[in-house]
Amino acid sequence: MLTSAAQAQQGSWTTKAPVPARLNEVTVAAVAGKLHVMGGSVLGFTGPYHVQYDPSNDSWRPRAPVPRSLDHIGSVELNGKIYLIGGFVGGGVHRDGQNTAFEYDPASDTWRILAPMKAGRASVGVVAFDGKIHAIGGRSPDNNVTVATHEVYDPATNSWKELAPLPKARDHAAAGVMDGKIYFAGGRFGPSTDRTGMLDIYDPKSNSWTSGPPMPTARSGLAGAVYKGVFMVLGGEMPPTGTNPENEAFDPKANAWRTLAPMPAGRHATQAAVLGDSVYLAAGSLRPGSGQVTDQTIVFTMP
Repeated sequence: MLTSAAQAQQGSWTTKAPVPARLNEVTVAAVAGKLHVMGGSVLGFTGPYHVQYDPSNDSWRPRAPVPRSLDHIGSVELNGKIYLIGGFVGGGVHRDGQNTAFEYDPASDTWRILAPMKAGRASVGVVAFDGKIHAIGGRSPDNNVTVATHEVYDPATNSWKELAPLPKARDHAAAGVMDGKIYFAGGRFGPSTDRTGMLDIYDPKSNSWTSGPPMPTARSGLAGAVYKGVFMVLGGEMPPTGTNPENEAFDPKANAWRTLAPMPAGRHATQAAVLGDSVYLAAGSLRPGSGQVTDQTIVFTMP
């Protein structure tokens, strides 16, 4: 049995005001002290959904719709703006990955259409590093093909260029940045049953990838966040058994994974974002595919 001190180190979960709709395959980002949930599908219909959560009064409100109706979008915050990359066009199924890129300015509640990626893809891992946006892996418009593509977007020139590809093509993974390197964990090589625990680490200085210790729990459709010096990976899809409530963290200093407090229930089809002193997840599905779509907002905090 864990002591109370050990339990505290594993963190704890709370529940906040629910998202205004039950949304599946959303993207989640935090900017200017607010949480944004964007894209996804409601009752199987993909839309330009965009709602904002304010932790100061535990409430949601609508914001400017995404320029296109997309799900499985990648997102990241950079310099006070949110960037959305790629996405599928249709109702939670992997159909017609797009090459789109959008920039959201919360100050004016407006969107800007950016230069497109070289090819369409969705379920992309997206991170910000050194003033640029990296879009890694994903699934091509042919929904049977995962890709190892790694492109970087420069906001200063509104242009993309290719960098070293992933060691092995996959999508539905989690990505994060720590100590000058990009971490890319989990995902799937093809169908949802073909999941992996791989951890790949990208060094921008050498434009090269190395392998790290694999996740303890192989999974795809997971969420990820860099929080208090560790790379957290949360939830994920594990058919045919269900979804995963596990919350594991990679510590680069120890070069090892550790277990944190599990989520209240397994889920996938959502993402995670750090807001204030906590990690937020919103919406998604509690069962594989579009099973038991939820409006829950859950929050993880640890010392």
